[in-house]
Amino acid sequence: MKQENLNTSLITISEFREFMFERIVPIDHVMDAKGKKIEQFFPYWRKHKVIPFVPKGLKFEISFAQLFWLRILDQLRLFSYTVKNTQKICDYFFKDAYDNHLPKKNLEYNKEILLQKKKDSKISEMEEASLKWIEEKLTDEKFLYILKYDINYLTNLITISLEQKEQAGILIFLDGEVLEHIGDNYFNHNNKVLDKRKPHIYFSISYLLEEFINQEELQTLLLPQILSDEEKLVLKEIRTSNVKELVIKKDSDGELTTLYRTTERIITGEEVKKVKNIFGLGNYEEVTLTTRNEKTIAFKKTKKKRLR
Repeated sequence: MKQENLNTSLITISEFREFMFERIVPIDHVMDAKGKKIEQFFPYWRKHKVIPFVPKGLKFEISFAQLFWLRILDQLRLFSYTVKNTQKICDYFFKDAYDNHLPKKNLEYNKEILLQKKKDSKISEMEEASLKWIEEKLTDEKFLYILKYDINYLTNLITISLEQKEQAGILIFLDGEVLEHIGDNYFNHNNKVLDKRKPHIYFSISYLLEEFINQEELQTLLLPQILSDEEKLVLKEIRTSNVKELVIKKDSDGELTTLYRTTERIITGEEVKKVKNIFGLGNYEEVTLTTRNEKTIAFKKTKKKRLR
């Protein structure tokens, strides 16, 4: 059962990212999957050390990122997942991030990217300011210490999914092992080799984001499961705003007619949904895409195999 959305207006992806770590959600307003106050489980979860960010005592507010983890805990409880293995999952996302100094590693990674842009003379004025800010914060031990209570491997996965506009998710196995994925890339920070075919509980990041972000924007993260490599490539270029011209043609009375065309503009969420539906149904004959860096992709419909 999916939990009810918070009693607030749904926001955009950019707004979610801006307020992701702000403690603005009153905990006594948050309900579990069955419509009861989720804070009733806090004594039990606190006892077993799976909510490291929840203080005792007075009423308080939590962030969207923290609420994400509570939703996962609540669903694991409904699946009767063991506390022992829930602790392993909590350690994977939170304790490992703390021990591995993840916030500092994130800043150092972004610093290297910006330094390379500066070296290649491709850095913007805003990026130059970001580089200066990162270099200052990397010397601020107090700031880095505070970040360790907000930044973790779960928030990293959410952030990367939104930045890259890729579907992402978490595979939780029966023994407490965790595998993450972004698009077709499956990984974990421990570099363990795990078989994604093994029985597991799957958490879709876009599904969890439905509580916060409006549907039109989320459509950019949702990919049909049966796509050719060429169709996936087109959607990837759309997500990265690298489309100069996209033309989709359909056979009509023996002649090709334009079913969809866009030139030199941002493609809206509703249009992304339309293109996905066209690809998902195979309702086209030819596709031609020209990217902003002057590459051309042209292909015809391929017959899709569907399970019956």
